[in-house]
Amino acid sequence: MTLRLLLSVVAGLTALGLAGCADTAPSEHGFKPFVTLMRNDDETLTKAEQKAAITELQQDKSKQEQAAKEGAAAPANTAQ
Repeated sequence: MTLRLLLSVVAGLTALGLAGCADTAPSEHGFKPFVTLMRNDDETLTKAEQKAAITELQQDKSKQEQAAKEGAAAPANTAQ
């Protein structure tokens, strides 16, 4: 008797669990392929954008190096 009750409870919970998943399943649209889902998140740069970003970083680095050299050559003004 206890085994029969246990099996019916497990079967009922399984049915409820599967019925809950039925609402999340797509209806007539179907599933989208993974590639389609990831295409929206693709943020890779084109070759021109890569070149522009590298040039900008190199210019920023040279400006920082030049500012560091100018700062080291000039005495620091400390107000007391």
